[in-house]
Parts: sequence; structure tokens; C-alpha cells
Amino acid sequence: MCAASVVEIDNCQPKSPASRMQLIEVAMHRIQRICIWKKLTNERRRKVALAVNRPILSSYLYSTNNSNSARQYSTAQNAPCAIPASQLESKTHPLGWELIQAQVEPYFGDNWNFPSEKEKKGFLGLGLSRAFSHFFPLTLYDRIDVTCKMLYLSLLIDDQLEKMSFTQMLSYRDRLMKVALGAASPDRCICLEWMLHDTVMAMRSMDEVLANDVAQGFCQLLQAQTSQERTTANTLGSYLKFRETDVGKTLYTALIRFGAKLDLTPTALENTAALESTAFRHVSVMNDIYSWEREWKVYQENPTDGAQPFSAIYILANETGLPYTACRRLMYSYCRELELVFKQSSVEIRHNTMEGLTHELEMYIKGLEYFMCGIELWSQWTPRYRQ
Repeated sequence: MCAASVVEIDNCQPKSPASRMQLIEVAMHRIQRICIWKKLTNERRRKVALAVNRPILSSYLYSTNNSNSARQYSTAQNAPCAIPASQLESKTHPLGWELIQAQVEPYFGDNWNFPSEKEKKGFLGLGLSRAFSHFFPLTLYDRIDVTCKMLYLSLLIDDQLEKMSFTQMLSYRDRLMKVALGAASPDRCICLEWMLHDTVMAMRSMDEVLANDVAQGFCQLLQAQTSQERTTANTLGSYLKFRETDVGKTLYTALIRFGAKLDLTPTALENTAALESTAFRHVSVMNDIYSWEREWKVYQENPTDGAQPFSAIYILANETGLPYTACRRLMYSYCRELELVFKQSSVEIRHNTMEGLTHELEMYIKGLEYFMCGIELWSQWTPRYRQ
């Protein structure tokens, strides 16, 4: 009982025991009401504070696990909107990206024919060794050099294609495919040809079967990037289906398996086909979200052959009439839904695999997850999407 109530009772008349007891009961009832009211007020304030401090796209909407694996990327330097929490687990290569950078980047700095010193610094400043550490953290130490070189070459070739007409692209593609497959000898005066040839040959000397998968994946990436289908995929569904290959699914899945030496059976590869599709839809859309401003700028400066921007953001905006900023937010939510599908599909594969869950299959599933998460992390800080 509070002091004020005691004083009030002491000052009241009459002083008979029965009357005094009645006054005590009245005071206690009043105190109980005050305490209840204060409790309700505090609870209401707490709820208001939670509502104010919760992000617009709250992690509660997406999280299926309340552990610390639900991660907010609130510090992203290049975030296009409020970012919902990811369900994916990230990992970095134990060697550390600085050592990977020291091992690989001098090879390109010394040998690639950059148009200018500025472009050379710009490319080396993209953080590809750091990206590699996130993309392929399961890569064996003796396979880091060649696996990382293929990642660098794939991005350099993508930059070369951006500057070409469609006719030039076809000629460029056919020549590189022959070099990658060993059907033609490289021209040693052209840095891309001999670097591609030497890298693939070094991979074949380590693991011919998985290296051939990498070479085939590289060729499929080139075919997709120079395909006329780019101009006909004008609905979101057709775009997403085509973009799985265009973003490099066959190449990067082959690099995951080559780098970690994962010899999967044909049955295992068949069982993971749907999982790969989900993973690379996520990768392609995440790429579109962060690269949109760069893609739009390139298109405005040089609308090659009258082509339109090849982006989920552009297609969704055309289909819905929504502004580009709204479409980026919608596609971010779509990526989070794909993560839930990926997690559920992973569980089903683990439970339903008839030949048993091998270590190689488990590592491949984790490798796909690390790659998905790595793409988002790199996209958030790389200067490539802030130019």
C-alpha cells in the first residue's frame, strides 16, 4: 500500500475498527485500479514503440527461424529499398579474399589489354576476389587459382559484349566457343583467347570431367548472352525462365562442383535441377535489382540495335504500369519467397533421395545457397552497380 493511502486512512473519521476496515478496503481497491491502469498504459506504449521501430518489410513476415541466422542487411551501401531479412546462410572462403586477390589479380593486371589505366583500376576495384570468397567458399585450395580466373573472365567477356553490335557478338561468340572447347588454337596476340585457353587447359589437367562441364557451361553462357530470345522475352515468366541460363547457371553450377571436387551422379544432378532453377532465378532477379540504374544508363547512352533494357524491373514496370522503384521493391520480396522455396526444396531432397544423401550432394546444396547469398552481398557493396 502506498504512503499517500495510509495517510488518507489515518486522517479519516471515525476510528472504530469496522469503519477503519472499510476505509482500508476502499483504498486497496483504488490502488488495484491504479496499478492495472499503469500496466495497460505501459503495454500500449511498448506496442507503439515496436510498431514505430519495425522496418516496413519486417523480418517477422519472412522469418521461419527465430535464431540469429535471420539476418538484416540494414547497412547495405547500395540497397534500393527497405530490405527484408534473408533466410540464406552466407560463408566466406577460409583462405581470405586478400590472399585470393594477391594470387589472382596480378595475372589480369599484367596481361589483360585494358583500354586505359582508368578502366584497369576500375575493373580491379570491383572486388571480384572478395566476391569469389562469397560465391565459392567451398573451393579447394589447389583449385582456387583457375576457378577464380574463370569468374574474372566471365565478367570481362560480359563487359566486352555490352560494347558490340549483334553481328559482332555472334562472331565473337563463335570464336571463343571454339577456343574454350579446344576446337581452335588461341591467337596469342589476343589476351582473352590465350587466357581462356590456358585456364581451361589447366582445369582439364586437374579434373577433365568437371573441367569439361565448366567449358560447356561457359559456351552456354555465351550462347544465351547473344541469343535473339533476349528480344522476345517480353513477359516476366518467359524472361525469368530464359534468364536462368543467361545469368550463367550452367557455368556457375559447374564452377561450384569443380572448385569443391563434387562428383555428382546423373541421378543427383537430375534431382537438383529444380533447386538450381530456383537458385538462379533468385540470382538473376537480385542482379537486376542492383544493376538497374547501371543498365538504364547504358541503354540511354547506347541503345544497341534498338534493343530494350533486358531486366525484370523493366518488364514488370511495362506489364503493371508501376514505377521502376516500386518494381524493385516487389522483386526483392519475390527473391525472399524464392529463398523459402529453396529451403523447402532442400529439405525435400534430403528426405527423398533414393540413393541416400551423400556428402557431395549435401555440399552442392550448400554451395548453391552460398552462391545465392554471395550474389546479394557483393551486389550491395560493389562499385560496379554504383557507377
